[in-house]
Amino acid sequence: MSPLWNSPRDWFRWFLFEIGAGYYTEKLASGPEAELREEFANWLAPAADTRLLDVGCGPGHLARLFARRDCRVTGVDRGRRLLRQAQRWSEQDPEVDANAIQFLRAPAERLPFPENSFDLTIATTVIYFVAQPAAVLREMVRVTRSGGVVGTLDPHASLNRRSVRDYCERRRLDRRDTRKLLTWAVASERCLRFEEHELRALLAAAGLVSIKMERRMGGLVWFARGRKPAGS
Repeated sequence: MSPLWNSPRDWFRWFLFEIGAGYYTEKLASGPEAELREEFANWLAPAADTRLLDVGCGPGHLARLFARRDCRVTGVDRGRRLLRQAQRWSEQDPEVDANAIQFLRAPAERLPFPENSFDLTIATTVIYFVAQPAAVLREMVRVTRSGGVVGTLDPHASLNRRSVRDYCERRRLDRRDTRKLLTWAVASERCLRFEEHELRALLAAAGLVSIKMERRMGGLVWFARGRKPAGS
């Protein structure tokens, strides 16, 4: 098994994303996922010139959003086709400075960067999905500078098909957007969903302090961030 994967399950998930890279890229480009990304970016609110790492960046939608806000962005993912999509969309975005964003192929559990390389390291819909969430978080903390921030976006324990249908009905979302969120609900039911104490413990075990967590998207999603202790 390649060092890019830790288990056959990891490889199978990667394969599904690879064969559906174009569909996945278009799916995430608009609708409730795009609104949630922008809300998450606003919540983190990094300053201009922040050195930012997007772990499991996929097609790079969030990475481009931060690049438009004058951050210096690196995105990493295991998917070749997803990274090609990320590069193509980045090159076609007139608001993105090509010198301010780059994409690299790497596993989240073994990031190819020295310690203290980034001011802000983020992972959206990654921790709940990977086979080794604790290892990914430890790597994220390792490459973040002392005093820097690690941020995550993952499902709350209540996210499932029924709760998503209720949310979509309340928001009067159309069939397309409802179907997209239901796809995420199915994935969440098969992976990890977090009560507050579970996610908080995972973040603290990775070495983060001053942890802040908020429920968003009608309470179905966690926004979380913590700080790497100064001098660590």
